[in-house]
Amino acid sequence: MKRTSNERGAVLLVAIIGLIVAGTLVTALVTVSVVDHREGRNTRTMGQAFGTAETGLSEMIGNWNSGSWNGMAVGDSVVVNGSNPSGAGSYTGVVKRLNNNLFLVNVAGSDRTAGAQQRVGAFVRLRTIDMDIRAALTTQGPTVVGGTSQISGYDQAPYGWSDCPPDSDLAAIRIPDLNDLNGLGSCKDFDCIGGVPDINPDPTVGDSTFFVYGDMDWQELVALSNKRLPDYNYQQILPSFTPSGSCDLSSATNWGDPMNPTSACAGYFPIIYAQGDLIVNTGYGQGILLVEGDLTVNGGFEFYGVVIVRGALSTAGTGGHFNGAVMAANVNLDNNSVLGDALVQYSQCAKAKALTNAAPGSQLRSRGWLYSY
Repeated sequence: MKRTSNERGAVLLVAIIGLIVAGTLVTALVTVSVVDHREGRNTRTMGQAFGTAETGLSEMIGNWNSGSWNGMAVGDSVVVNGSNPSGAGSYTGVVKRLNNNLFLVNVAGSDRTAGAQQRVGAFVRLRTIDMDIRAALTTQGPTVVGGTSQISGYDQAPYGWSDCPPDSDLAAIRIPDLNDLNGLGSCKDFDCIGGVPDINPDPTVGDSTFFVYGDMDWQELVALSNKRLPDYNYQQILPSFTPSGSCDLSSATNWGDPMNPTSACAGYFPIIYAQGDLIVNTGYGQGILLVEGDLTVNGGFEFYGVVIVRGALSTAGTGGHFNGAVMAANVNLDNNSVLGDALVQYSQCAKAKALTNAAPGSQLRSRGWLYSY
């Protein structure tokens, strides 16, 4: 029987179809592999970017720059750049002040190739340093006042500080036992003391008055200090500046500039911690001064803010001028002696600015974390 068709053409057609199917499968496999690789790479880079953003957020809150950020006006912001310690990427953060106590920290993190970016943020509230200040001078041991010194609990804004609304007056001296207070010379009858009342004999004054500040204690406050000083006789405490004109925060004798509101150091309120006895002569500063031992002030030194002395306070000669509040704990029961031309002047404004500008930031527990692409 004679064949009417050629089957070799059908075989060729089947082979071609097989090649097409095989090519399609190979292409699909390659495409899937490429997509999986890209997805894996994208997931890795996005993870690196996210981890870097979280690292930046943690570092900015954990190392809260109170000396700079707490002094910003409401609505102002500052940019901070950094990198992941592991080398996985870099970040750019923005700190914006929303009101007196609330900030928004927004951080954009990138992977090491800058191919991916993730953004996280948090609301941060200033952690209040709540000190039990009810007088210009608070002590708990023998205290002598004399010479031409003055202690006043009448609230007074520092000269040149324009943003200080008047506040309530306080006692001039708060002390547990009135018998521990003695006047000499022109202050024998305590004429050099004035406040509401002049003297507040308060038996509740104790160690917690000086060393507990709300949910914070002395050690925690010391840990926040950004200027630590060994025992020394410090002279000419004055603001200093870098060649570019910014405030030189590294100088041991730069404690801010309370005298010039337009100065680059006007908003710098450091926490100064003296690790032992401290002697200060001449100059001026502001912030919170913590003294582990005794504090001796001579030569007309002026300080604006809060002073806490674990030991005893002593002034002589031209003495010292304190604007804000002073607390001398007398832990060794040494005599406090406010003599010479010393002045302890209560100032709500100086106290509040020192405490506010030194407060650390604390992330809000509720609705305190934000995430976005």
